[in-house]
Amino acid sequence: MHHDHHAHARPADGSRKWRTADAIHIDLRGLEPPEPMVAVLQTIESGEVDTALVGYFDREPIFLYPELEDRGWSHELLESHCGSADCEDGIMLRMVRWGS
Repeated sequence: MHHDHHAHARPADGSRKWRTADAIHIDLRGLEPPEPMVAVLQTIESGEVDTALVGYFDREPIFLYPELEDRGWSHELLESHCGSADCEDGIMLRMVRWGS
């Protein structure tokens, strides 16, 4: 099995959700609102996130922030890992349960 060390690559099977050592990643780009927010909230409410959740969005999910806060989750925007023009654009948001 070919192992790709690029942690931010979508899985080959087309899944929108994958796990790395330090986070669960969920790719929400290309979804119509409110699907990205719904998917994030379902994921954190499912209890499967034992570390952090990193979401990839087309645009900043400002309506998600109060929902996260209501549920006791903090969030921080991550810098995109490249900055070159041919790089994947969008927003990366890291979400962590308070006190975890």
